[in-house]
Amino acid sequence: MKKAAIILAAVVLLSVFGVVGMPKVSAAGEVVIAVDLAHGENPKGLTDVTYENETLTEGMLKVLTDYTFVYFGDSKYEADLGIKNIGDKITYEALKENNVTILIIGQPRSPFYPEEVEAIKKWLEEGGHALWIAGDSDYGTSGVNTINFVDSVLNQLNMTNLRLDQASVEDPVSNAGAPYRVVAYADPWGDTPKRDIIVQGFEHDGAVLAHGPGVVAWVDGVDGSGDWHKLTPEEKPENTYVLIRSTGDSVIKENEDPAANAYTAGEQGEFPIAAAQIIELEGKNPSVIIVSGETPIGGYEPMWTSVYYQKPLDGPKVVSNIFKWSVEITKGESGKSTCGPAFLVGLAVVPLLLRRRK
Repeated sequence: MKKAAIILAAVVLLSVFGVVGMPKVSAAGEVVIAVDLAHGENPKGLTDVTYENETLTEGMLKVLTDYTFVYFGDSKYEADLGIKNIGDKITYEALKENNVTILIIGQPRSPFYPEEVEAIKKWLEEGGHALWIAGDSDYGTSGVNTINFVDSVLNQLNMTNLRLDQASVEDPVSNAGAPYRVVAYADPWGDTPKRDIIVQGFEHDGAVLAHGPGVVAWVDGVDGSGDWHKLTPEEKPENTYVLIRSTGDSVIKENEDPAANAYTAGEQGEFPIAAAQIIELEGKNPSVIIVSGETPIGGYEPMWTSVYYQKPLDGPKVVSNIFKWSVEITKGESGKSTCGPAFLVGLAVVPLLLRRRK
C-alpha cells in the first residue's frame, strides 16, 4: 500500500510539473506579461490612475501580483515602474529568454521595424502565447496613424483576419458623461471558449471604459488583402470571438479621412470594441491575438480604470479576466498542462521507483 502511494505521488507530481503544454512562466512561477513602451505608448494603468492627486484605481503592478511584468522601451521607466527593461525594441530573443506569455501593445504612436514584427510572429508561431494589440478611434491625425500602425503590424504578422477600421464609436446613453466616453461591456459571444473566465466576479455587469474607441472589423486575407467586413456573430472568421462590445445605442462616427472600410457613419447598434482570434498551430498549443479599439494600458484613459466621472466600472476585473482567459486558451483544449506527455514521463519513472524499493 505504501509502495502504491509513493508511485501515485510520483506520477501526479511529474504530471503537474511537466513542461509540455504549460504556459511560459518566470522562475518564480508567475506568468510573464511584457508591455511595449517603445513606440510612444505610456504606462498609465500599470501605475495608479489618479485625478487631482486622488487615486481612483490602483495600478496593475500593485494589483496583479500573480504576474511578472517586464517592458520594452526607454530605460527611464525602469526606476519609475520598478520592473525589468528587456530591450529598447521588441526582439524574439527578449521574448524567449524572459519566458513572455502575453505581449501588450497599447496605442502605438510610431511604426514598428519589420524585424520587430518578425520577432512577434516567430514567438506567436511557437504556440502558447498571446498578443493584445490596441488602437484608438480616428480622432485627429494621431488616432488615424495609430490605427494604421496597428493594422500594419497585423498585416505583416499574416496570422489573423482581425483589423481596426478607420472610424470611432460613440454612445449617447451608455457613457461616462459624454458620448465619446463610451461605457462598453465585457459580454463575450455565447460560443466563446471558456467564456465563464471572462465574466466572473463583476460588480457592475462588466462595464469598462472605452474612451473614444475604435471599432474592430475583419478582412478576407490574413495579409490584409481582400474585402473588409463588419464583425458580427453571423459573419466572422474562424475561431473569432468578440470579448467587449458597445451597447445597442452606440453609433459609428467618422472624424477624419480616410473613410471606414466596413462600417458606415451613422450606423447604430452593438459594435465590437475588443475581439480575439485563436490561432490553431499544428502540433502546438494555440496562440491568441486580441485586437481592441481601446487599450488596457496607456492611452488617454485606459480600460483598467475602475471609475470615471463618477461612473463605477469593472475595468480591473475585465482586463485581469482577459489575461486569465488568454493563458487558459493558450494551454489548449486537451488539458496538456496537467497530463499527456508529462503523465507518460511519470509512468516511465515507475519501474525505477520499484527497482529502488527492492
